Amino acid sequence: MKKLIFATALFCTHAFAFGQDYDLNEDHNRKIDIGRVRFGGYAAPSISWMKPTASKSSDGLYKVTSGGSQVGFAWGLMIDYFFARNYAIATGFQLNSSGGEIRSKRVDQTTTFGNTVFDANFKYRLQYLEVPFQLKLRSERISSAGGIRAFGQVGLTGGVNINKKVTYKVDYTNSSGSMSTLTGDKEKLAGSFTIAPFLLQLNVGAGIEKPVSQRMALYCGLFFNNSFLPDVTDPGKYDLGYTGSFSDGNIRLNSFAFRFGIFF
Repeated sequence: MKKLIFATALFCTHAFAFGQDYDLNEDHNRKIDIGRVRFGGYAAPSISWMKPTASKSSDGLYKVTSGGSQVGFAWGLMIDYFFARNYAIATGFQLNSSGGEIRSKRVDQTTTFGNTVFDANFKYRLQYLEVPFQLKLRSERISSAGGIRAFGQVGLTGGVNINKKVTYKVDYTNSSGSMSTLTGDKEKLAGSFTIAPFLLQLNVGAGIEKPVSQRMALYCGLFFNNSFLPDVTDPGKYDLGYTGSFSDGNIRLNSFAFRFGIFF
């Protein structure tokens, strides 16, 4: 956590230095033109969910379904670098709390073998430190709407998992073949690969900017994140007290987020 705070402080220091002067009309003879950079911050309530890529696990033993969505929240800092009048590279970082619910049900419910999972319901609460790299396209000011600009952006977002908890209910047979149920509430998942340590997501968004002064502008937009690498969960590596193991196939983490913030 100390390393995370230090990295955040270092990032803010450099970003603040870049963001002091971003008059896009000035002509600077610099390799990286500070006048084309602007700095901002935002908050983003979100709805996230997990989705299997197939209806059955890869071994064919379990039927896998999404158990619904959950409310999350993100906040972050953003930097736009305008390489042309209305075209920019958008980057920064954000802390994103998300998750979802996955249900796995064994196809063959008649087996009498011991150490077999029959039903598993896992609700995940995850947190990622994310860095986007996106192309942003912005319109000219719309004078009839008070100088509002519309924008759209698309690109990739890389994420590093920094927290992973799960609430679960597992029905299984123990070593003697008797049916048992084990539950847990917001238990921390241990180990690097119980949850994917890194995620790569496609990020698409659109919104508007409303100027409030020569430098400042209010900002809001709707964004969609679609993770496509790698498989988010790995239940075969969980150590939560039940016997037997199961597979949930390839799981993806998706979300919609409504961002609101300010450029200055």
